[in-house]
Amino acid sequence: MEILLTNDDSYSSPLFHMIIERLSKFANLTVVVPKEEQSWKGKSITRFTPLSVDEIELNGHKAYTVDGTPADCVNLGLYNLVESKPDMVVSGINIGLNTGLSFTLSSGTVGACIEANIAGFPAIALSQKLEREIFLNWVSQKHFDGEVLEHLQQQHDEVLDRVLNSLFETKGIFDSAITWNVNLPFELVDDWEVKDAILGRSYYGSCFKKNGDKFEHNLASINKDLSENSDDRIVNDGHVSLTKIDIRDLGLISA
Repeated sequence: MEILLTNDDSYSSPLFHMIIERLSKFANLTVVVPKEEQSWKGKSITRFTPLSVDEIELNGHKAYTVDGTPADCVNLGLYNLVESKPDMVVSGINIGLNTGLSFTLSSGTVGACIEANIAGFPAIALSQKLEREIFLNWVSQKHFDGEVLEHLQQQHDEVLDRVLNSLFETKGIFDSAITWNVNLPFELVDDWEVKDAILGRSYYGSCFKKNGDKFEHNLASINKDLSENSDDRIVNDGHVSLTKIDIRDLGLISA
């Protein structure tokens, strides 16, 4: 199997290193990843700034770093960098959830997958919920404590093979340009399942707070949709949510 792998947290993310290690056990990887964090970039493509591509080594694998967005990475990878076309694009593991309509549309992780779909390739977006204090520590320090990393590694060992094998064995998955949006809880319940989810109507409020004469990103509030079968509800209950995003349906959505 050939996989093009990217994310929106840059090549330095420890969760990105974890997915490289896992996917490399059963697939040939082409890694094309942003040099710097590109969260909240959605599916944006760089228009006026020429992009630089550098070759580095990650976990024993050749990787390309791009000073652009996750969607830039996918487009460059598919049309300029891969030696043979992949069977699938995988994006993540994102640091933080990508659940609910507003966050999913804003996500660079999911945006990379949508770029893959536009090019005709199926994609999987992987995102990891974190407790608020742990997430804020990452934002400010770019660091996870050893206990947190150990917990996430153990949970990924339990979850990811089951989730990925289930997806890869889904009939026709490699024939349709669909994104499978997977969100992992921080704490699994004992009888956890991978549950089909709908994209919940979760919305954020103000994204900016004034600091001096400028405005900085500062998310004020989130109105979460915890209705039955919503992705936020499923993850909140300790299960893995699986949401199918088919861009071919967008033209069929009514107001």
